[in-house]
Amino acid sequence: MSSIACTQRDESSRELDYSPVSQKWSFMERELSEAPESGDLLFFRGGGDGPTAHVKNSSITVRRPKMSLSVLLEVGDDEMADPSYCSGITDFLVASLNDVNPAFARVDVTGPWGDDTNLDVVLERRPRYSVDEAREFLRGYSWITVCPDELCSRLGGVSGLAASGAFCRVIPLATGGAVLQSTETLTCFSDDAMRDVFRVLAPVLPAGMPRFDSAHPEVRYVPEDASAM
Repeated sequence: MSSIACTQRDESSRELDYSPVSQKWSFMERELSEAPESGDLLFFRGGGDGPTAHVKNSSITVRRPKMSLSVLLEVGDDEMADPSYCSGITDFLVASLNDVNPAFARVDVTGPWGDDTNLDVVLERRPRYSVDEAREFLRGYSWITVCPDELCSRLGGVSGLAASGAFCRVIPLATGGAVLQSTETLTCFSDDAMRDVFRVLAPVLPAGMPRFDSAHPEVRYVPEDASAM
């Protein structure tokens, strides 16, 4: 595993290779516990051409005490069509977020891959503003969307979301919020399924008519103003 990190904004980044048995492993844990300005962890499988997982965290864009965390997985067509694999992604999110009331989280295969969400891109919203307003307006919607407690209550709570028919799994988090899985697999997340998610979440989505962004041609969205629903 490799790590690239800088602890302070004006500090040059450092790259180190780690193994669980090396002394550097404890050093890496200590660095991460101090909430670095940015950090990248790359997980490699023996003999592979590239990383099987890439974990990124940053407090540069959103500033403390807000923290952004991204996990990029190498996922093939077989995994995207496997209900067990896809269910495991949801279970991982629930286990990871159960002790917090997260402002937002998503799982998608079409990007964007930075701090922007799909709605940030097509509504031309800067991430810093969508992050600041994340408990007033949901930042986006995807195959899996994590909704904070403040917005879940405006959508009828966990029971209301489960009864909407837009999600195959609605899992409440212990300290607030819920993990919403649209379809059983990523492969099944069709345009119709995405529209169902949009319809249910529209009351807490930011207003505005989305526009195609040629810089992000693969980003998926419903071409409707949520405030008109």
